[in-house]
Amino acid sequence: MSSSKKLILVVGATGAQGLPVVNSLLAPSKDGSPSPYAVRALTRDPTSERALQLKAAGAELFKGSFEDTKDIVEAYKGCYGAFINTDTFTVGQKREIYAAIQLYEHSHREKSMRHFIWSGLDYSSKLGNYQLKYKAEHLDGKGIFNDFLKMQPSAPVGDRLTWSIVTTGPYIEGLRSPLLGPLEERENGAVVFATPIGDGHVPVISLRDIGWWVRWTFDNREETSGKEIKIATEMLNWDTLVETFTRVTGIPAIHRRLGVDEYMAKRGLDKIPIAAEGDKDSPTVKDTFSGMYWTWRDNLLTRDMEWLRKIHPEGHTLESWIRETGYDGTRGKSVLKTDRINYRA
Repeated sequence: MSSSKKLILVVGATGAQGLPVVNSLLAPSKDGSPSPYAVRALTRDPTSERALQLKAAGAELFKGSFEDTKDIVEAYKGCYGAFINTDTFTVGQKREIYAAIQLYEHSHREKSMRHFIWSGLDYSSKLGNYQLKYKAEHLDGKGIFNDFLKMQPSAPVGDRLTWSIVTTGPYIEGLRSPLLGPLEERENGAVVFATPIGDGHVPVISLRDIGWWVRWTFDNREETSGKEIKIATEMLNWDTLVETFTRVTGIPAIHRRLGVDEYMAKRGLDKIPIAAEGDKDSPTVKDTFSGMYWTWRDNLLTRDMEWLRKIHPEGHTLESWIRETGYDGTRGKSVLKTDRINYRA
């Protein structure tokens, strides 16, 4: 590995965002010159299929856990930056927030470290004036740490640490899953998008676009220092989804509107804890997804799509994603690392 490269530690490397981020960081620069970055990917299992994909892409594998202080100290050594994407669905909110603070504090202690990028989500409870209907474990966990970071100093240049937040949203690839996608059964030949979102808008983001924005944030340290960049591929409304889907594919589709409680009752998620390794008090998937759907339904989330298109004009739109992927409403392999959370169709 060339010593002239800026070494980036990627935490959450084997998750959905990992490979797109690694590929983007290692890709040639816009002018065709070699990437200025090298990647170290943290993984608990370097022999896993996803870890081997990262290695094949050019990443250095580092065995360890983001919850283990010794692992983090060693993984940070020699790094210029870190991209941190922790997983609420594995460890739960409490462990995630504590680990995130430790990751941030230890990044200050590594002399080579200059840029700490946090993969955030919108703080739904705060945006909903802390009403319980908007409480969503994974959104709030990331959002709470967003607020913690915003209270910290950030050095845009020089030898001190910069922090940036890249706030994402549900992956547009989720249109191939029960989370965002249609029912498996068709109605008179039409694809049925049955959702509790009503007239709400959802900031969906393609995984490729996430990779692009993370690279852009590292490339623009001074401009992104101390800032939260809220990204999206599309502010998706389901009436617009149905219209675009039918126009592009020629396949008829309908939007079946459901209430949040009605929708969740059909899904059978009330006994599944949100965190695979959570404690006995961990909220259920039903609890946290209800809060998420209410957040979307009531239009609590916003994005400056004009600015996003200006900075990244080559980014996906809903239409370009449908055309590029050949999406036809059928389900596909989940982009998530595990399919522990299974819906009833």
